[in-house]
Amino acid sequence: LWMPAPASADPVSAFFVAFAGGSAASAAVAGAIGGLTGFAYTAGAFLGTTVIGGILVNLGVSYLLASKQKQQSPTIEDARVNSRIANDPRRIVGGRAAVGGTAGIFAEFDADGNLWYIIAHGDAELTNQPDYYLDSIKVELSDGTDDFVAGDVLTDAFCLTTGGDQFEGDGTRDPVWRIYTVTPDSESLYGAKPSEFTAAFPNLPNDFYGIGVCYSIIRGRAVRPEKRQNAYRWRGPIGLGEPSIGIVGNFDRMPDPRVEGIDLSDRSTWVASNGNLAIIAAWFRTHPRGRNQSVDSINWDKIAEWADIFDTTVLNRAGDPVPLYRGGVAFADNKPRHECEAEILAACDGFAAYDDQGRWYIEGGYYQEPTLTFSAARDIFTAETQTVDDGEAPMDGVIVEYISPDHNYTKQPCAPWVNVLHYDGVSEPNYLNVPILACQEHNQAVRLARAIGLRQQAARRAAYGTNIKAILAKNQRGIQLDHNVQFAGPHEIVTPVEEDSSGQFGRFAVVPLQVDRWILSDGEEGEPPAPTPILDIDTTLEIAQGVIVVAEPVQTSSGAAVRLKAVFDAPARIDRFYRFRAVLEGSERYLTTDMQELNAISGIVDDGQTYRVSWQTVTAGGRATVWSDERDDPEFIDVVATANPTAPADLVVADVDDSVAGQATISFTTENDPNQFAVRLYRGATFADATLIRNGVYPANTSSSFTETIAAGSYTYWAVPVNGSGVEGNESGPLSATVT
Repeated sequence: LWMPAPASADPVSAFFVAFAGGSAASAAVAGAIGGLTGFAYTAGAFLGTTVIGGILVNLGVSYLLASKQKQQSPTIEDARVNSRIANDPRRIVGGRAAVGGTAGIFAEFDADGNLWYIIAHGDAELTNQPDYYLDSIKVELSDGTDDFVAGDVLTDAFCLTTGGDQFEGDGTRDPVWRIYTVTPDSESLYGAKPSEFTAAFPNLPNDFYGIGVCYSIIRGRAVRPEKRQNAYRWRGPIGLGEPSIGIVGNFDRMPDPRVEGIDLSDRSTWVASNGNLAIIAAWFRTHPRGRNQSVDSINWDKIAEWADIFDTTVLNRAGDPVPLYRGGVAFADNKPRHECEAEILAACDGFAAYDDQGRWYIEGGYYQEPTLTFSAARDIFTAETQTVDDGEAPMDGVIVEYISPDHNYTKQPCAPWVNVLHYDGVSEPNYLNVPILACQEHNQAVRLARAIGLRQQAARRAAYGTNIKAILAKNQRGIQLDHNVQFAGPHEIVTPVEEDSSGQFGRFAVVPLQVDRWILSDGEEGEPPAPTPILDIDTTLEIAQGVIVVAEPVQTSSGAAVRLKAVFDAPARIDRFYRFRAVLEGSERYLTTDMQELNAISGIVDDGQTYRVSWQTVTAGGRATVWSDERDDPEFIDVVATANPTAPADLVVADVDDSVAGQATISFTTENDPNQFAVRLYRGATFADATLIRNGVYPANTSSSFTETIAAGSYTYWAVPVNGSGVEGNESGPLSATVT
């Protein structure tokens, strides 16, 4: 699951330090905006801090394994979930990143019963409109130009019908959840809380601020109790049925020296990085909660140079151009800052360099012809070399773990890069797994795997002691080597360049540097990890079939009464449940369903009334279809509730008298029948089209009459006995009258 609910279930409490009021000074400090993430591995740390002797034993492998074993620091994976851990650290975020965030800052019901809660994503400005994920589902939000309020979640799974049932395309969409995203910016370190939120909680303290924090306020609308399970059915961190929330966005302004108008000393002029790792590295270097270095300590011309290189493109296996190096990160406050910077460097196979003025810059994985030469004749005093034959290396290739946008920004292994220098092609390959979680592109991950493999698993390795010329190699990735036949040509320096105490000698280790070190040949990228299969599973809820509804007479202590009974076919799945309702003039009655007996029965209903009966399907999890009479193709049954279905006996006599001018008098006598309750009189050309002119109560053994004042003319009447449930007997007539 992309954003699982946390295992802990601590009480909801306002623990998040960013939401505490304070002095203007502390607010300014806390208002620092920024962030980024990656992997603790650099070229400079490849062989450790010593060269001669033991460094050639398991060259570099021990470092990587140790790095993996001690990986206790929070990673970007931790930032993607909604946490309720009481001491959850704050995070700075940079580049394009997927983050969940911290819950428990605020969660309350307002006076109208709406649930409001806050998820803090990170200490960074959001520089674009992000994508939103609720409980791992990418959702669509209203922009306010339709019939909904801006921020309303319009995805079907998070909407109800106006009747409170799960919306599935039929009926009127009724959003339940709404998202308000608050982000700090250069004008406001607090961000602007939505007026709907402050109006819902008028007693909220004035200093309730998210200082420098991007956060989302989520509102869940109040729902009728019997419909609540249709809306509050998610796995959020608070545990009230709310959804978890995550966003994918481009975070924080960064100092891009290539952009006209940028003032490197004024953060408000900075721009979105779009994931360029050279810009991200410089941003983290200057961030107050990063390395906290001054802008003057950086060689910005070099940053611009490498940013341009990182923006160049290569073709992936599909033939599409992708940037050379891109990334995005989220760093927790309790993660050592040198590890954070190392993650950024790892995503571009880079290392930190310094110019002759001591200014910092980044050099990435990109082949440049070495210009510095070391020869055995003039520069090399001591040498230790090692050649590894096929099958002797402890590793046969590299797999880089990266964050895959195609898998909802989860950690995935790239296609294995196989080291043909070592793998024998027969045995099971033994791969070195390296997490580089600032990387978000499969082609980039495989290129990094290739670079690591050719460095860590080089067939030839050497450690040299040299003259003072080693000082010139300190900021060089590659050198030209002229040692012997085997060790000649471009080589990569894979350890720090060390000087002795006198400053006259140096030492370092090298491996061959291939021209195509960071370039993949045709077919070398391999298949990216397979996406989660989209199974063709029918998730529609079947509608009840074979429904028959009847009025069922019952005897009570008060006499004959009536209830409604529905019968239906067995559902195809045993975890389906059918509900039935009977509606009379807007009033609803619900039938009790017995899925074992395949019937549903109402309580006592009003005798003689016509009820409209409809039905819906409900799952065990509370998901439900709309009522059958509310669908686009409505289906229902109208049934007359009849307590006594036995018609009364025929009238003993029925006649009409037209002797009085302007009047017709119909007289009748009822039979001695306990079913006799009333008499209905009709007038018309035929009985089928006749109009009811009288419906009076006349019990058994009753003689009575009814006089109708009417204009002169010829008329035909019928008299019909009726029982207490409105069931008519046989009509008496036609009775003809000529009124004068």
